[in-house]
Amino acid sequence: MSVLRKRPVHLTTERFLLRNLTANDASERYLAWAADAEVMGPLNVKPTRMAREQLAAYISGFDGINRFLIGIFTRADKLHIGFYMVEVDPVHQVASFNVVIGDKDYWGKKVVLETREALLEHFFEERGIEKIIGQPLARNIPAIFNYRAEGWRLEGVLKAHRKSMTDGRRLDQMQYAMLKSEWRARRGAA
Repeated sequence: MSVLRKRPVHLTTERFLLRNLTANDASERYLAWAADAEVMGPLNVKPTRMAREQLAAYISGFDGINRFLIGIFTRADKLHIGFYMVEVDPVHQVASFNVVIGDKDYWGKKVVLETREALLEHFFEERGIEKIIGQPLARNIPAIFNYRAEGWRLEGVLKAHRKSMTDGRRLDQMQYAMLKSEWRARRGAA
């Protein structure tokens, strides 16, 4: 296992730029997403109103070693439209991905399909990760569609695994995974 050190993420795709968020990215846009039930609901996170300083402190809590908060920006005008949360287990070389597209104008525009490809490539090939998982709630149909479209393998359904933060109901959670070997085979076939 290599020595862990902070290395920023800075990736581009055809339409988007991905980079580590900094405290300076604590914007009114981001604050609005955090307070929007429609944006945060798929993650089972209660909408939260907070001050810019609170958001800046939250962003600063991601170390860029084992915990990443990676912004999604348009390449054309550098508009911040969403983010990925990536948590790395360096011992087992496993990472978990969560994504939020906060700007509703970009919903249904294949942002996740385009940007997650770049992140998979980066974490598998540049950071030594062997397995990446995603755990959407079973009710998060857009996320499930994206995992299937990218060829992720469904490892299982965790029955009544989460409690709804809005009404207390028990929610099923899916676990999708991609191994580095599967990624490479898929990339080779493409």
